[in-house]
Amino acid sequence: MEVQRFRGAHYLADGALQACELTSDGRHIQAVDPASWHFLVLDEEERIMSCARYYENPEPSFEGTAAAQSALARNPLWRAPLRSAIHSAIESARSRGMRFAELGGWCVSSSCRNSTQALRTVLSMYALGEILGGTVGLSTATKRHSSSTILQRLGGSVLEESGRPLPSYIDPKYRCEMELLQFDTSRPATRYVDAIASLGKELRSRVEVISAGEVSFTNSILALSTAINAHEPKVATVA
Repeated sequence: MEVQRFRGAHYLADGALQACELTSDGRHIQAVDPASWHFLVLDEEERIMSCARYYENPEPSFEGTAAAQSALARNPLWRAPLRSAIHSAIESARSRGMRFAELGGWCVSSSCRNSTQALRTVLSMYALGEILGGTVGLSTATKRHSSSTILQRLGGSVLEESGRPLPSYIDPKYRCEMELLQFDTSRPATRYVDAIASLGKELRSRVEVISAGEVSFTNSILALSTAINAHEPKVATVA
């Protein structure tokens, strides 16, 4: 999968991963990849410039989130507040009839880190989240390259428990400082509302779903089909 090779190459160059943590062909594989939506921005030669991942958890729970495996979750002082905060996010999505998703895998090539195109992948996830009926999302965001700061400017916020922001932490796997962010696709930063609406129109008019093997997120596809008022989105299955 080319997006996994893209992530692997850039995470390796950043020092976030070591070569032994990648496959023999340089891919960075995560368990949720096959069940996720992946957003890519390509250049004129169809090379990946940036990517991001939207994983809808069909039966969300604290234990099933990436945050439950974080260094913060292993800290005896912060595990309970973290659990409470994530439980509140899940209940917020459920009570409002929204989806709960984890957003991650944001990777931007060095050549376009300061470009508007680099933001397109994240804004596209906001658009998809709204098309699917609204999404409350979580993300473990790195402070490297100001990624966490940028995501907060787009509408994310530091995850809180009873009004108290959870602290950042050092992630031993990716060797960087991380923050836990929460997103609500119905409440993006005001300056990006029009851009997200435009991307939503684009998604509604041109939808192609590409799946590696068996489609494991049928509910999302059906919801997307209903939302775009189409008979059925085109699905291409690849080995």
